[in-house]
Amino acid sequence: MTHTKLLCAPRIHARSIVSALTLLASLGAAPCALAAQPPAQNGAPAPGDASVSAPDPVDTAAPTAPTALGSEPPSSEAATPPAPYGNAAPATPPASPPGDQGAAEATPAEPRHGLVPLLRVGYMVGGSGDLEEEGSGGKTKLEYDDISSAVLEFDLLGHLSPGLRMGGGLIALPTSSVHLKGGSDYDVGSEGALVFIVEGVFDLSPKVALTLRGYAGFDVLNIGGDLKDARESICEDQDCSWDDQYTGATAGLGLGLLIPLKSVNLRADFMTQAYSVSGTFASVGSAKADHTLSGSRSFLMAGLEL
Repeated sequence: MTHTKLLCAPRIHARSIVSALTLLASLGAAPCALAAQPPAQNGAPAPGDASVSAPDPVDTAAPTAPTALGSEPPSSEAATPPAPYGNAAPATPPASPPGDQGAAEATPAEPRHGLVPLLRVGYMVGGSGDLEEEGSGGKTKLEYDDISSAVLEFDLLGHLSPGLRMGGGLIALPTSSVHLKGGSDYDVGSEGALVFIVEGVFDLSPKVALTLRGYAGFDVLNIGGDLKDARESICEDQDCSWDDQYTGATAGLGLGLLIPLKSVNLRADFMTQAYSVSGTFASVGSAKADHTLSGSRSFLMAGLEL
């Protein structure tokens, strides 16, 4: 029995050695096989490298070959649209913020504020009145119609709010003439008025506004023309006294349209005026003649707000 065990022991040892050599040979062959493979092209993994995960299809996609002029690239969901020919970049409309559509179409007008100088010119389109004379002989009254003439006006208005403004104005009639009913034309001089103005502005649209004004103030008639000539003829050989100016009051209403422009506003108005002025025509000793002219008239006006 002892002899048999000794003979078997060497055999078992030899098999173990053979198995170990075979395992080492197989492990040594793997590196050699890897070394024998050609290097990976364009970052692709080498064959047999099971430890490297497959790359993302998007990252390893081959670059698109240039297309011939006029040809279209193959359709692909991930492909971007081709750039236009020439140097022009594709026009991309700017993105507008949500809820801001149409903001460029309607731009609100700038609110009215501050001081507003207003210059207007006009023409009298009608009027009538009475010339009343009172003296030692009693009262006499002559009716007349106003003769059309030019009118000038300069106002300075200040805004209390965008729709309300107040200020002052100067109205001038360089020539004031009347036509005596049953008689002839009569030039009575020139006239001026200093008035206080209240005006409302009501927007009809972004480009047109309605104006409504009222005014009242101090009126002066500077005696001249035919009226002055008649007085001088009476007082030629007498010691007379008189008033060179007839004074009184005036008031009126105006209705117009205001059209805003870039730097100025256009104005077109229809204006009415009531007036009454009085003074001493001539005084000789105890004899005295006082005049009162009163009536109403209308004007068409146009001008600019600066």
